[in-house]
Amino acid sequence: MKKVLFILSFCILLVVPLQVAAADEAEPLMNQRVIVGFHHEIDLSILEGIPFEMHHQYDEIKAISITIPYSSLVLLKENPKVAWVERDQIVKTNGQVVDWGHEPVGVAQSRKAHFTGKGVKVAVIDTGISMNHPDLAIAGGVTFVENTTSYNDDNGHGTHVAGIIGAKDNDIGVVGVAPDAELYAIKVLAKDGEGNQTDVIAGIEWAIQHDIDIINLSITSSIDSITLRKVLERADEQGIIVTAASGNEENGIRQPIGSDIMFPARYPTVIAVGSVNKQLHKSAFSYFGPSLDYTAPGEDIYSTYIIEGEQKTGYASMSGTSMATPYVTGTIALYKQAYPTLTMHQLKKAMQQKAIDLGEKGKDPYYGYGLIQSPTTLFLDVKNDVWYSSYMQYLLEAGFISGYLDGTFKPNGYITREEAVTMIGRALHLDGEERRTDFTDVKPDSFGSGYIAAASEQGFINGYPNQTFEPKSLINRGDVALVIQQAFHIPQATKQIFQDVKREKYYFEAVNALSGSKIIGGYPDGNFSPEQKITRAEFSIVLAKALNESFR
Repeated sequence: MKKVLFILSFCILLVVPLQVAAADEAEPLMNQRVIVGFHHEIDLSILEGIPFEMHHQYDEIKAISITIPYSSLVLLKENPKVAWVERDQIVKTNGQVVDWGHEPVGVAQSRKAHFTGKGVKVAVIDTGISMNHPDLAIAGGVTFVENTTSYNDDNGHGTHVAGIIGAKDNDIGVVGVAPDAELYAIKVLAKDGEGNQTDVIAGIEWAIQHDIDIINLSITSSIDSITLRKVLERADEQGIIVTAASGNEENGIRQPIGSDIMFPARYPTVIAVGSVNKQLHKSAFSYFGPSLDYTAPGEDIYSTYIIEGEQKTGYASMSGTSMATPYVTGTIALYKQAYPTLTMHQLKKAMQQKAIDLGEKGKDPYYGYGLIQSPTTLFLDVKNDVWYSSYMQYLLEAGFISGYLDGTFKPNGYITREEAVTMIGRALHLDGEERRTDFTDVKPDSFGSGYIAAASEQGFINGYPNQTFEPKSLINRGDVALVIQQAFHIPQATKQIFQDVKREKYYFEAVNALSGSKIIGGYPDGNFSPEQKITRAEFSIVLAKALNESFR
């Protein structure tokens, strides 16, 4: 049987420092857990007549740990044999650690856009995942390793990989790149880190059958396999994105695999990942070659680890392309959440365009397309710091606006009458079920037909005398003001504010009402340009201000 072997390079285990939690000394507990120290020898006779529970006896420092009634504390403190009595303190890990790799791949900026991998299913095909780790939530899994009954990790590698991807965002340990992603453990490697290639193939098939979105393969082999290649092609056909480690040199020696990276990363349907260090230089151990796609942080990465056994504290630092790969996997989960309508090809293209080119211009054998970058924008064509982004984020999070299937919003494009009414209808929680309307040119199966019908019933839109609505026509600024004013019942105003908004116009009072309420504004020359078409970005600002006074 072929074996799949992965390499753990420069593995270092670290213990998270402890801190003492502040105690409320005045808390009147019925039972108190305390430490009692003695001047000379431990003498348990001082506890005669006092109900107690013994926890520990420290012979070296002549002390004991016990639980006794609170009312008995005074008796102990006054006993001449007792040197001290102190309350047992609660200890905890020193907060949550953010690994150094988060900064270069832009995870913090992605969090500001509320991307956490929510709803994305990620399978870790590895040594399993620790089932009792408090920093990991496992959605499910399976084991294909002989003589095992669960996917529980008995090696540590799979748990470390899982933590980089999706350790929970809580008050302990570490936090993953995509802490809300759904983690699935597929155990194919045994305690020694080796396993049958056939088990890996079975694991990929399991992932396909369970509608997994992303597969992480932090495992390598120096041998090509027709069967493995075919099952990965099948996963690709099903829309599953697969990432894999490019491989690690052992003692500076490359395995005899030619001038390219290892398998399965070398296959064209797999995203191949190499490692960089804190200076963003290629790690000395990282395999390189023409099939490499991305690099990511892979040296001295702090993540979750198995707890069982000597010196296994639940967290550890490890190095290798195995650590770089889950950085890319977690980042892809963020892209999947951010742009759920993108095809796999579009998603991969977006990641390529956003990657930071570290080597020669364009794709090169040492860094691939470059350092993977997290998504930081609501839409692919909208930056976070543009003048309308905060309004759009508010509307997007509320579910009132959406983009196009290619992940863009086209903020400078003009908005149609149907799109405008749909966005307003969503904001007002109207019945948007597609149906017939009173307008002859609105098809019952059109995306905005339900909102157009509801808006007409509510009385804040009207059609034309010939019973048409012209849903695909572009809407102008004057019409937007009228519809918003009527939809949100903004009090009318008769004071003329803009010199180009004439009293005889049907939108005169609406424009002035919205201007007086600071919902709309004009241009520096004192004009409003009511007949000018409104862009999608401008309309988003008006709608957000109508909904939320804090934006005005």
